[in-house]
Amino acid sequence: MQEQNYHLNNVYFKEPLQYDGISVYQIGRMYCKADTVISAHVHTDLYELTIVTNGGGQIITNGVATAVKRGDIYLSMPCDTHEIRSDGEEALKYDFFAFTCENEAFKQELEHIMEHYYSPANRVFQDERVRQMTGDAIAELNGDRIFSEELLAALFRQIVIYTIRGFRQIAPDKQLDTVTSAEVLCYRLMNYIDTHVYSMKNLEELSGITGYSYGYLSALFKKTTSQTLAHYYYEKKLDVARLLILEERFTVTEISEMLNYASVYSFSKAFGKRFGASPRIYRSGNGNAKKR
Repeated sequence: MQEQNYHLNNVYFKEPLQYDGISVYQIGRMYCKADTVISAHVHTDLYELTIVTNGGGQIITNGVATAVKRGDIYLSMPCDTHEIRSDGEEALKYDFFAFTCENEAFKQELEHIMEHYYSPANRVFQDERVRQMTGDAIAELNGDRIFSEELLAALFRQIVIYTIRGFRQIAPDKQLDTVTSAEVLCYRLMNYIDTHVYSMKNLEELSGITGYSYGYLSALFKKTTSQTLAHYYYEKKLDVARLLILEERFTVTEISEMLNYASVYSFSKAFGKRFGASPRIYRSGNGNAKKR
């Protein structure tokens, strides 16, 4: 990956900033070169806005590329695998803001967006106010002015509100007429696993969100997709684990706990079976992979 022209990154993963029910984990600004690639990294339980301020490029989410240009705002969701590529002719410039919401009303709206706008191609909206307020928040966090905390709380609250409103103007994902009800249900199961990989304790939770017994769901999934629910869940957790290992932001023990393994031993055993090396050896052998 080439060096970026400019990168301002305020990181608060260890101690998120708290503003009126909104937790700020990361916010900053990136000016790319024409050949800049922000390599694939995995989101934890965060939402993130990528706000294109100039140029263009691609945001690749879960393997699906979406072209973005100046004025576009792209919402990344919890558990997404995320990569950004700058345009070769007009280099990408963007601001970014990663957050969670404890405010119950905001939380419910964001979960609605996560469920109904899962398709990466349906994640883009435009709102000049969001661009302006994110820029104001970046400047405020890197200054020392009177009533800064009060202003930041107001800015972050408005950014979340305008994001929610932005998605109210977008038609939700639609299923094709040719898709069967069984395929729709399986898609829903995969979507839930993909977006709750950190919070799921067991697959029986799927019964609660669908109203069907786990035995029925398991048999239907196997018949429809030719793989078991357990295998899909197992593979998803390990794919996420691999990217977390490469990011080097969490210890192996922390990753095993985040993904709800019974122990670090069981996690390491599963990881080694899938990738041919223990998490620590895999990390040391791929140490050049970093998050932005």
